[in-house]
Amino acid sequence: MPPGGPASPGGSASRWRDLTVAVELPAAAFGAAVDVDDLLSEPDLHFATGAPTSRLVLMPRLGTFSRLVLEWETLPEIGIFSATSWPADTFTTAEIARLETWMRDVASVCHAHRDRVRATAERAVRDASSGLDRSEPSTVGAGDATGHVVSAHVGTRAAGPTPGARYPIVDVTGPVGAPSDPSVRELRFVDRATGTELGRRLTAHDDAESAFEPLADGVTRDDLADWYDEHIVREVLFDDVWQVCVHLLAGLEAPADVVYFS
Repeated sequence: MPPGGPASPGGSASRWRDLTVAVELPAAAFGAAVDVDDLLSEPDLHFATGAPTSRLVLMPRLGTFSRLVLEWETLPEIGIFSATSWPADTFTTAEIARLETWMRDVASVCHAHRDRVRATAERAVRDASSGLDRSEPSTVGAGDATGHVVSAHVGTRAAGPTPGARYPIVDVTGPVGAPSDPSVRELRFVDRATGTELGRRLTAHDDAESAFEPLADGVTRDDLADWYDEHIVREVLFDDVWQVCVHLLAGLEAPADVVYFS
């Protein structure tokens, strides 16, 4: 055992717990779905932003095979809308038009607040990994937000700091600057308290196998594997909080499959 205790907690599964996430919303989010509420039943809404295309995808009713998609490169108002549904008469032409209008409005709000959505998800992950059970914005009403804050209860297995561990919190990040070898995907393990690089995970693009490379005294490959597993748990939490924010921006309830139930 290295001086100062074990490097990692040993990979034991963390308990399922409630993370209360405070989300700051613009006024446009409240009542945003009132015009289409009669068309929705436990809807599933996903928003992805990136280059060159952003996308809003709606599955309006649980248990049906309906999928509505809006894609855009610059502005959602001029994005391309498509709808597929089975059976074909699930929605009328007029109802599809109502859903399209609503989706364009929602996409505009999500597009305008995409940085805030990302910041909220990142904050939630950082707070959960710091051992907190509640994640709140440091300031309310900054920028173009109007200071409306609501809370969502998200279930997670993200672990907090482990007492006695030499490195209580380890973050996993990408390489600094351009990768030394573009054919290899590199992840870095960094001690949050000191910024010390503890190791790397290397994966060749043409190879499914990954190699762990310890870089600090006392750190083992098993430690790196445990920290990588925790990194995956945090990524799941990020995605869940992201979707919660999207639902709330759209005037919907938080999706049931990510909500914590005691």
